[in-house]
Amino acid sequence: MKTVQRQSTESLRDGLRRDWLTLKRFARRYGPSILTLLVAAFIGWTLANSVSNYTQGGWELHVERRLNQNILVNIHFHHWYYGVPLFFLALLLIRVNPLISTFVFGLGQSLSAHSFINEGGIPSIIEGGATWRVPPEIYFPLVTAFSILYAFFLIRREEWLARAREREEIASSYLGPRSELKQTFTRVDEWARQHFTKKKMQHDSETQIWYGEWRGLDAQARGEWQMHYTVTPFDPETLLWVFHIQHIPLKGSVGLIDDWMNELDEVVRRTLRPIILREPEPQRQLAPAE
Repeated sequence: MKTVQRQSTESLRDGLRRDWLTLKRFARRYGPSILTLLVAAFIGWTLANSVSNYTQGGWELHVERRLNQNILVNIHFHHWYYGVPLFFLALLLIRVNPLISTFVFGLGQSLSAHSFINEGGIPSIIEGGATWRVPPEIYFPLVTAFSILYAFFLIRREEWLARAREREEIASSYLGPRSELKQTFTRVDEWARQHFTKKKMQHDSETQIWYGEWRGLDAQARGEWQMHYTVTPFDPETLLWVFHIQHIPLKGSVGLIDDWMNELDEVVRRTLRPIILREPEPQRQLAPAE
């Protein structure tokens, strides 16, 4: 009874640590972009409220020029149109600084939304022209979807780069007899329980490929250790084993994967042989001819 209770407590504690780690990952990777977008929207809306009317000293652009007696150019760039150049500027800033790109994008979308609401639609670029009365229930869902896609792209781009920088991984491949399948599975599981806590196993009956996975939080709950492996038919009597160990941390870790792969290598070499030797074998010296 005490053993079951202790296992339940450890499982609950492990689940809470995993949730806390996920929350910290979310805050670290998504928090700055979301906060930047909110700040840009607030600043853009506040500025548009205070200086949106060019007739009262605002900064909307009004171009009026008479080319001749019959042609008068009278163009009025409402602040709805400021979102267009700011969007292209945001695209150019992605490689420079993603947060600045997010801010510029959010600023432009905020100005456009403010103008749309005040004008009751998309204003004409020609002074005195008719406003394009786009229904808000169509305009705002489209703009919102566009903004979400842009923010999602930037966030995912940064996440992919961050994970590529943070991820430590190592892999190794072996060949082994089909008759030793169950015995090798047992050896791998016995070793994996020393470092991981969660196991998954799947067998594809059509391709006859086994997919194995072990996961576990690291000791300081700063990341997660994972081991993935596949067992694939190589020929009628032989199986190809591929092991892949990786660490996905919040911050860079000291990296135990080399030690772990060496340990696993010692375990599986009892029934498998490596395809690529991890360490060069000592060269044999021929005895001198008599």
